[in-house]
Amino acid sequence: MVAEVELIFDVPRFEEKLIVDALRNMGLNIKLTNVKYSPLTWGEAPAPLSLIRTISMQRAVYSASLREAVGVKTINCYRAILIAGDKILTLSELKKNGIPFPESLVAFNPEAAEKAGEALGYPLVDKPPIGSWGRLVTLVKDHQALKTVIEHREFFQSQVIRTHLIQRYVNGGDRDLRILVLGEEVLGGMRRIAGADEWRSNVARGGKVETIKLGDELVELALKVAKVIDGEFIGIDFFEENGRYLVNEVNGVPEFKGFMEATRVNVPEKLANHVKLILRK
Repeated sequence: MVAEVELIFDVPRFEEKLIVDALRNMGLNIKLTNVKYSPLTWGEAPAPLSLIRTISMQRAVYSASLREAVGVKTINCYRAILIAGDKILTLSELKKNGIPFPESLVAFNPEAAEKAGEALGYPLVDKPPIGSWGRLVTLVKDHQALKTVIEHREFFQSQVIRTHLIQRYVNGGDRDLRILVLGEEVLGGMRRIAGADEWRSNVARGGKVETIKLGDELVELALKVAKVIDGEFIGIDFFEENGRYLVNEVNGVPEFKGFMEATRVNVPEKLANHVKLILRK
């Protein structure tokens, strides 16, 4: 039987298992492609639509690009995954479209990073442009701490890791809002609050979650962010500060376990129904 949907992954997480179950419940035929063991080609398309769900951003971008090259519809497209996966590219697209984010500077070497710290003042946040789950994201409280972070990152061979995205620390930075967008619908939102002895609010680091009521302003802004990066199924993290919303990061392969716990929204069912509607057009 010819597959209607391909699920491309590298690690079968809880979310991917839920997606597979939801697709099957919709009566869709699925091809499972684990890119750790199955090579991809620019040959015949295995299905008209591919869901890109790899943990690795590079694998996700490359997988989507290969499928798109042979006419496959991908969720998300490689452009969206690439932009969302690189925080500097994300902020550049936001800036072009008038979408607010915390004051930020980019430094490519230690001297520039120290000057960025002097310009922004302390405390500040230093992060590499690529990474997830809060890895290598550091709350820097003074100049000496910044020098220590810089020295540590210089041991990495990757220029990406040695690149510093330095941002003003937003008051209340131990909490943020996570919004999920699917197509032209905002599925809901939750507040993430950092756990004990932790300032990062990532659920993977023990962050607590609670549902929030979405106002029109936040819904409109989330949809605008999704449109700007061509994101069809994305997570957007916002800070709240002085009555305004600032975009922190965008996730092109969003996890949603914590989101479901907080909002009770059946994300896999929504995604499967969205896929089915696309295939039936």
